[in-house]
Amino acid sequence: MLFKAVAEFPDAGIYRKRFWWQPSPVITTVSQPPATTQLPAQLRQLSDATMLDIPMNAIQHVWMIDEIVRNILAHLPPIGCSRTLVSCARVSKALSEPALDMLWSKMTGMHPLCELLPQPCEESVDRPGDSHAVLAGPVIDDACWSRFTHYARRVRKLHYHCREGLSERFYQRTFAALANYAMRMGVHLLPRLEEITWLQSSQDVEQYLHFLSPSLRRITIYAQAGTPESPIRDPGSESREDTGLLDLLRRRSPAVEELSLEGVELSGTVKPCLTFGRLRSLYLGSVTAPVSAILSYCATMPNLSSLSVDLTHSPVSFATFGKGRHMLHAHESALSSLQVLRVAGTPAPIEELILAVQSPSLRSISLSVTVPEHDRDGGARCVGLLTSRFAASLDTVRVEYRRPTERLPPPAPRSFTHYAQPLFVLRGLRKCNITVEDSMSISMTDSAVRAMAEAWPSLVSLEVKLPACSAVDLPSIVALQAFARCCPDLVSVRLPISQDVSALDAGEPGAVSKPCSGQHGLRTLWLSGVYFTQQDSRRVMHYLTRTFPRVDLVPMLASGVLRSGMYVV
Repeated sequence: MLFKAVAEFPDAGIYRKRFWWQPSPVITTVSQPPATTQLPAQLRQLSDATMLDIPMNAIQHVWMIDEIVRNILAHLPPIGCSRTLVSCARVSKALSEPALDMLWSKMTGMHPLCELLPQPCEESVDRPGDSHAVLAGPVIDDACWSRFTHYARRVRKLHYHCREGLSERFYQRTFAALANYAMRMGVHLLPRLEEITWLQSSQDVEQYLHFLSPSLRRITIYAQAGTPESPIRDPGSESREDTGLLDLLRRRSPAVEELSLEGVELSGTVKPCLTFGRLRSLYLGSVTAPVSAILSYCATMPNLSSLSVDLTHSPVSFATFGKGRHMLHAHESALSSLQVLRVAGTPAPIEELILAVQSPSLRSISLSVTVPEHDRDGGARCVGLLTSRFAASLDTVRVEYRRPTERLPPPAPRSFTHYAQPLFVLRGLRKCNITVEDSMSISMTDSAVRAMAEAWPSLVSLEVKLPACSAVDLPSIVALQAFARCCPDLVSVRLPISQDVSALDAGEPGAVSKPCSGQHGLRTLWLSGVYFTQQDSRRVMHYLTRTFPRVDLVPMLASGVLRSGMYVV
């Protein structure tokens, strides 16, 4: 008997506390020992009430709190996490539901869910002069649907890659049967789905429409590049009217917050319908729609704070562009809450988009300007337009100047100041990245470095990239002294530097390597385009460590830019 076995154990009380053992009421009532039974001294000191009414301790209470259990399971190591969750779901009722939720929360494809249902079978079809076997879709009844929804309601993130081949036709049949059953029932396949990433190389866009639900917050759709947007019919609507993808998303997932579309073209017009009231981030990729069409969609997104779009193939609106900076744009309410803008393309559509931004809180912008041969000053004009309108709010700027590779370089070099000077009005600039991908010759002198340091006193990070084959003049090593003097908050610098270290002579301005009295906080420094000899490395490291005491030179030593030798700081 169970009670007798416990009574014969000398440390039964300790065992019971350690393993949270509590005798069952059924067993204890029918297994009471006779009065004449001699019990060990430790158990005789305990009354019957104490033995049978042991309260649940604090550790047992923890496993009854769902939030704590989920927090514990969230810290499982990635390696072997799935097996651990499966074990937890099988051995404990307290862990079963949280473990299953975590196990099914992220999925790659619909295969695990489709395997819960009957698989399609082959049926022989006899036709006159033709006899072959085809796949028949599975029969979905209430029991199968109940089993499917028991796990499907736990899915929060789905990464789906549409593939084509013989191995996919079984799951496609099952998926089609599921979609038809859900459509008849008027429910969603994954009712609690919050994030979906859909990748496909075909023009058929009907499949991912079944996953659109009001619970979605983040949507990423990557379709075949260059596929035009064809009219889409909502499978869950009684209306036979065809519509565009964004119009459909507005109706079926109005609470989406982040939307990324690549290879999905926008139609030229937008119909009045529900707005994306919660949409904060929009990524459109490469589009061929005019800027006016993009703005018409953005006008229905009042809380849009981040916009990314590639206008390289977008047509130029010459009528709008001809009015210049003083035009009154038709979409005055568009982009009124924008904080981050990333745009690529030629100067004309970029200027049209910048003119439409009416946000007083624009703080970060990334421009990739492809400057054509007939408009060589287009890049500087775009940057100048940007800084003249948002000089008070911008603190992060990334500018990339690109030119067509087939253009012949001009004989005369162009100064780097031509690219950087439009940004000098941004006195509050903290992060700056300037990249010039140009086959023409570029001249960057010490005066250009001093001008940047004096123009941006709040600078935290600076990165300048020039093509090594086109740079004819580069700043000397002593030009870095301007940052130590004018930019006390500077932490990271990446700058092209001349190989010549003759400027470190005592007679050159700024060459005297006095220790930095303010203990400048520069930590990350990268000198591009140079490989110093061991002798020059001693002089350069001596100068850098005295100008920037906290600088980390290990990356440049490891890559061979500097050579340590016998140098000691």
